[in-house]
Amino acid sequence: MDTSGDGRLTQSAAIFSMCVAACLILMKGFAWLDSDSSSVLASFADSSLDIIVSLINFFAIRLAFAPADKEHPFGHGKAESLAALMQSAFISGSAFVLLLHAGERMVNPKELVAWEGAIWVMAVSLILTLILIAYQRWVYLRTGSLAVKADSAHYVSDVLANIAVIFALIGASSGLFWLDPLIAGVIVIALLHSAYGIGKEALNMLMDHALDPEVELFVKQLVADNDMFLGCHDIKTRQSGNVQFIQLHLDFNNDCLLIDAHEEGEKLVADILKKYPRADVLIHHDPIH
Repeated sequence: MDTSGDGRLTQSAAIFSMCVAACLILMKGFAWLDSDSSSVLASFADSSLDIIVSLINFFAIRLAFAPADKEHPFGHGKAESLAALMQSAFISGSAFVLLLHAGERMVNPKELVAWEGAIWVMAVSLILTLILIAYQRWVYLRTGSLAVKADSAHYVSDVLANIAVIFALIGASSGLFWLDPLIAGVIVIALLHSAYGIGKEALNMLMDHALDPEVELFVKQLVADNDMFLGCHDIKTRQSGNVQFIQLHLDFNNDCLLIDAHEEGEKLVADILKKYPRADVLIHHDPIH
């Protein structure tokens, strides 16, 4: 299975993410210094973490797509899961720090200045983020990369946060100063929700959690449609990086020639790969008396 093309695509997504994050940091940093907005600060801190996480993703992706070797016969795919888990921890840490800042500003609200410029910065940030998400989604559909999926999920929460910050700035311009820290608190909740989802999926992969039940049902249906096989058992599935590992035991009548059973088994593998093209399928043939 050639994954070099997938590796190049996922690395390009990580590089694009770092470039966008760098632009957002510069714009939001100036906007926060001008406006002293808690919600803009929350968004700025989020973007600051984004570039760190994207850098981690870049090196994790390079390692994940390295070919299998003697020490790692199943490849290095779990490097992506480790990167996603680190991303979850970074996001959670920043969220709690921002929560403290938003709480202090809620108790001691402060009038904002230069809010018009901040609104324009957040609008441009929103457009850049949407472009990045579109590219990340395209790359994920082509490669199945967990690191890209995790990064994209986080940027989706950024879109909602950018919209919320714009409303907060508009509200603050009308004297609703409490709306600014309130929106910052909402961003914190969105960040924690994103971190939970990313962390859960990464842990499932690291712990070799079974794939979606539909994978097993699909394999069983293929076996049932083949008259040569009497059934199957011990179906085991897991995922490492963007590769799904599927193994099973096929039951066939002992009157059947082993070479014929193997030929049908190869056809079964081909049918599985049509639906799961990045899968690594292992079949053991069991003659039944």
